[in-house]
Amino acid sequence: MCVDGAVTNELLDLTNHHPAPAPAPVIERRPGRYVGYFENAFGEQLVFVHDAGAADATLYLGDVDWEPRRVSDENGLPDVGDLILNREERAFLCACWIATASGREPNHGWHRNPRACSRSRL
Repeated sequence: MCVDGAVTNELLDLTNHHPAPAPAPVIERRPGRYVGYFENAFGEQLVFVHDAGAADATLYLGDVDWEPRRVSDENGLPDVGDLILNREERAFLCACWIATASGREPNHGWHRNPRACSRSRL
């Protein structure tokens, strides 16, 4: 990335589209951490975070004040409890779940059912 003529290692710089009261989460970069970003047609932002070796992940949504939501395995699909996601948001979540499958602990999630997201009702 080139900013004002200087080359930087930064690939992506995001702005919080959601007004106060809740500030956007600070997501620390570290080795083995997967971070996925999605913005829907309404400008609502979602951030998926998974640390290698962990069975679960975290989903942050700007439209629910960036409150962290646990993402766990439910028969090979990512489960976020009672959180309601639209079709595009579910597709993003499934893509992140698939992308992090090899980094999750053995016998969790997508390893058991690799086609679960493709067969789910998105």
